[in-house]
Amino acid sequence: MSRRTFRILVLGAGIAVMAAAASAMAGPAPAPTATNPHGDMKLDCRLCHTDQGAATDAVAVPFDHAATGFALEGQHAFVTCRDCHRQPQFSHIGTRCADCHLDAHKNRLGPACEQCHTADGWVERTHARRDHDVTRLPLVGAHAKVDCDACHTGAQRGEYLGTPSDCYACHLTAFEATRNPDHRLAGFGTDCDRCHGVFSAGWGSGDFIHSLRFPLTGAHATTACALCHSGTFAGTPTDCAACHQPDYDGSTNPAHATAGLGTDCVACHGTAAWRPSNYDHAQPPASYALAGGHRNVDCASCHTAGYVATPTDCYACHRPDYESAADPNHVQGGFPTDCATCHAVTVWSDSNFDHARTSFPLTGAHAAQSCLECHDAGYTGTPTDCYACHQADYAQTNDPSHSAASFPTTCATCHSTTAWTPATWDHEPLFPIESGAHRNIACAECHVTPSNYAHFECILCHEHNESDMANDHEGRRDYQWVSTACYTCHPDGRD
Repeated sequence: MSRRTFRILVLGAGIAVMAAAASAMAGPAPAPTATNPHGDMKLDCRLCHTDQGAATDAVAVPFDHAATGFALEGQHAFVTCRDCHRQPQFSHIGTRCADCHLDAHKNRLGPACEQCHTADGWVERTHARRDHDVTRLPLVGAHAKVDCDACHTGAQRGEYLGTPSDCYACHLTAFEATRNPDHRLAGFGTDCDRCHGVFSAGWGSGDFIHSLRFPLTGAHATTACALCHSGTFAGTPTDCAACHQPDYDGSTNPAHATAGLGTDCVACHGTAAWRPSNYDHAQPPASYALAGGHRNVDCASCHTAGYVATPTDCYACHRPDYESAADPNHVQGGFPTDCATCHAVTVWSDSNFDHARTSFPLTGAHAAQSCLECHDAGYTGTPTDCYACHQADYAQTNDPSHSAASFPTTCATCHSTTAWTPATWDHEPLFPIESGAHRNIACAECHVTPSNYAHFECILCHEHNESDMANDHEGRRDYQWVSTACYTCHPDGRD
């Protein structure tokens, strides 16, 4: 068709519509008259036609088709006027889809074509997906990208009603072809959405919620279904031993079967890997935390006779250490077998016995002494008084002679644990000898009786003439020429 012809058709259509509007478009279309094929159209023919004759197409005139209430959109904009206006009478033409389009669906879906089709094209039905949710199967996920004909196999014949909405109707081929697991052999149901979702990457990426009965964590998450579901899938046991019996039987450190270990594998093993085990030794039934050196000990070192009812007392494992200890000799010393009293789990040889618990803290030089220095006759009943160990020091001291002076054996009165000499006797509260004329005087200068340091003399040093001393103390009441009297009046050693 030439551009001129098209313009004439459009002009004719426009004139027809205008004529129809002028006559209010009421009643049936007027019959053509002998002189006007367009019926009762009160327009000058020359507005649209030339003198070339009635058979010549009308010329084009400007016309807004939207003014008729039916805008030409989509494919309608490219349709010739005569495709719709097939009679010379342009008014009173129907505007329903079915007035121009044959019902390909054989009156099964109703005359409202616009529910599925638009003016953009009859064949392209992507717009229909918006309204598919009014059916029993909303199009979501992967279904939104599937062509209608894939499910509506009778679409070419216009048959859409009655299409089954169950998964199996379309996915039968995938169901039958699946081998891991074999759906038919395993007796799987045909309710596909129990394991497969419309948002999955494909049929093969099932999203069955395994955690409903047995969560797949760690290595289980990447294990092929058939490794656990070796037969059917219904009734598959969920206990560890059902799959891990070979691992249980093949374990050698420790030998699970020989040791009588239980088959509740999760007590020692995690799902990340069979090895290493993650048994929490601090929890029941062991209830014995592995700390220090115990953490690096091989299981069989303690579990020599199996793993059930293994004793947790130290002596059960450390008896050889106890019996071979020589400094001190635990057996001869009658030591208790509660090893933790003196030893820590870090190392056996470095005992950490708290001597303060014996009511005799080790301070000063005592802290560096060997145990046998004091415990030369065993460890039980060892006396804690100083004289028991320092008798030789007491007897050998001659300045002053402790034994001759009958010093008490409570050594701590004069001596400290830092060292035996020098003594730490504090003379100041009784008589100052750290200052003044008495400073640095030897003990024997005043204590003239070696066997009795409670006796002291003042007059041997200060005055030897009794009469002279009497003159110096004339008028002094209670004056006596004895040392104790001197001390009574001169307690600080001053005149």
